[in-house]
Order: sequence, then structure tokens, then C-alpha cells
Amino acid sequence: MITEIRNATIVTVDAHDTVIEGGTVIIDHGVITEVLPAGVAPSAPTDQVVDARGGIVMPGLVNAHAHLAMTLFRGYADDRDLQGFLDRLFPVEERVLSEDTVRVGARLAFAESLRAGCTSALDMFWWPDASIDEAQQAGFRLQAGPIFIGFPGPDHTPFAGRIAKAERTGPHRWLFAHGTYTMTPDELGKVGELARRTGARFHIHASENDSEVSDVRARYGRTPIELLDDHGLLGPTTVLAHAVVLSDDEVARLGETRTAVAHCPLSNMKLASGVCRVPDLLAAGATVGLGTDGCASSNDLDLFIGMRMAALLHKGVRKDATLLPAPTVLRMATIGSAQALGIDHLVGSIEVGKRADLVRLDPDSPSLTPSFDAASTVVYAASRADVLDVWVDGKQVVDNRSLTTIDLPATLALVREIIARF
Repeated sequence: MITEIRNATIVTVDAHDTVIEGGTVIIDHGVITEVLPAGVAPSAPTDQVVDARGGIVMPGLVNAHAHLAMTLFRGYADDRDLQGFLDRLFPVEERVLSEDTVRVGARLAFAESLRAGCTSALDMFWWPDASIDEAQQAGFRLQAGPIFIGFPGPDHTPFAGRIAKAERTGPHRWLFAHGTYTMTPDELGKVGELARRTGARFHIHASENDSEVSDVRARYGRTPIELLDDHGLLGPTTVLAHAVVLSDDEVARLGETRTAVAHCPLSNMKLASGVCRVPDLLAAGATVGLGTDGCASSNDLDLFIGMRMAALLHKGVRKDATLLPAPTVLRMATIGSAQALGIDHLVGSIEVGKRADLVRLDPDSPSLTPSFDAASTVVYAASRADVLDVWVDGKQVVDNRSLTTIDLPATLALVREIIARF
């Protein structure tokens, strides 16, 4: 199947942030084979033509940090700081979660994400194999893997059992450690050793708020970042979620090691955790992507809101309107997150040879009209309500705002059955 998306305002997010007015994208068996300027015809006949009618076509958004099946707990622990939030969340997870309920929560998350133009995510949650299976059925590009924590958790698996299972079922592309405040340094070291030995990428919560940093320092005499550095866990294959509380030396060290940070502005603000030093991290050379966190702490999986918040938050806090301009924030939510996840060779921009993870916005949306600068329109004006069509790997998963791979009414019915157990 060869698909032609014509008459589009193509926001490529390539190295030059090129925008092509009236352009055409050709998709051949999931691959972008041509990106053409106005007036240039495809090199070969196509099977399907989509007229974008001048509307924006952009890369699929990439969520650099999420707990997707936490859709089940949306609004359950509101108006609390991080520690109060976890105190309420962990007990209900113990009561409600199972492989089956995680499947349903993940399915709901994929429905929400796809309709919001998000096509990829890095997901830290229990029973990852269930979410991976659901992602394959939904046509969602998921990065997931074994999770490690210093207590048994809702899956009733002790730390040693988690290591043994990961050894038995690996190698895995990703290993997930919950945090330096929920694991001992010895446990953290064992996960790090496994990651190095098997070539896995590594994801962890780190320095999310002052209390976490103070607690870890009181226990071990080191900050979370220092502990990670001690164990060789900083570097380009590591993604730190949040990284809000950082010293100047730690910012410099994350840049020096090219460690990636998943900036989650909505969750950080809602939990009163603080503001990540994104401009400083970018200036230091760190990779910064954009994440939503889980629906229990940010309440939705909408990266359009995340982009707008990221762009505005830092301007307001530092009183500098030039900080994080729209193209920079758009890059964070697309190619920046893809770089953090190690999939930027596949997705994150609209370029020949990449997989066709694409989003088409509504050309008739009042909130997108007029559009003098496409990147600014995406960051400051667009919302998930403007998403018309979505393709993942060239397959259309949202068609005129309707999901093609997920039975949404059936999924919602299952979710309502689950929350009746709370």
C-alpha cells in the first residue's frame, strides 16, 4: 500500500526545522519514501490519497515518561505532594492491579494517546508484557520492560525474583528502576550491572522533589544523581524522569554524560515538586524529552498541553520570553523524546527513510486559524481535539478522530467494572 498525503503544511522537525507549505508525504509499506515540495508530483502512482487541505502534518508525538495503565487511577490522589500521592496510590495498586487490569488500563491509555497524536511512549509499570501485547494490537510504538523496586509490589515479586526473571526472559531493551528512594544502593547496582551486561537502556525516577533528595541524602550521604553516577548509570542510554532538584554541578554532569531527562511539567506542577532546569540542561548538552507521567499525577496523556506548559512555564519563572521557543519545545516532544528513547533513527521527524508515524491536524479548526508559523501553532494553539488522523508505521490508527484498532466502548465498559472494586 502506497499512501500519498498531499496539500499539507509539513512540519518536518528535521535538523533545520523545515516547514513545507503545500507539500506531499509518500508512505510505502510503513516507510516515508518521499517528502515533496509544492508542485512536485510523486515519482510513482499511489494507492491512496489523503488531501490535507493545507492542514498541518507533523511527526507523531513521543511520550518520554509515562505509567500508562495508571489511567485506572485518574483523579484518585489529587491535590497532594509526591509523598502523599504515593501513600494513597500504592495501597490501591496492591488491591486492584493484576495482569488483566493492567491490560485494560493500557488499552485505555493507547486509545487516549493515539487520539491525542501520541504514537510512542516509554512506559514504566507493572506487568509490562501485558502492555507490550496490548500495544502491538493497538498499533502503538511502546518501549517497556522489567521494573525493579525494593519491595514486592502488586505483583508480589521480591527484588531477587525480579532480577532472576529479567535474567531468564532477557535480554530486554529497557530496564526500569523505580527510584533511589525505593531501592537500596546495592539493589540499584545490581540493576545497573544487568543493564551493562545485557546492553539494556535504563530508566529511573530521579530528584523529583526536595523531600526525595533530602531523604536519599540522609540515608546514603549522596543525592540521587550522585548515587546514579557512582554506579555508572549516567549516560546516553539513561533516561531520568523529572530531574527537578539539581545542583549546578549535577546539571553540568548530566550534560557531560549526555544523559537524557524526561521533563514532566504538568505532573511536577500538580505535585508541587518544582520546575526542572530545562534551559540549563539543554545548554549543558543533555537530551531533554517531554513526558506526561501517569494519569494519577497529571490526569491525562495530552502532550499538546505538555508542550504549551513547557513553553510557558520557563518563560514565566525566569521572566524571559525568549526561553524555550516553539520549535525547541516541539523538538522536545518529537525528535528529542525519540533520541532519549533511542528510536530517533526510526521516528521523531518527517524525513525520507523514517517510519511513518504521522499526525494530521484539522485544517478547519478555529483555534488553528490563522497560522502564521506552523511550529508556534502546534505549541501554543493546537490541542488533542484538533487531531484528525494518525498513522503508526504507515497504518492509520485514527481516521477522522475515530480509532481503527481499539474498541473504545468495550474498553470503557471494562474500566468501569474495574473501578467498581475501589
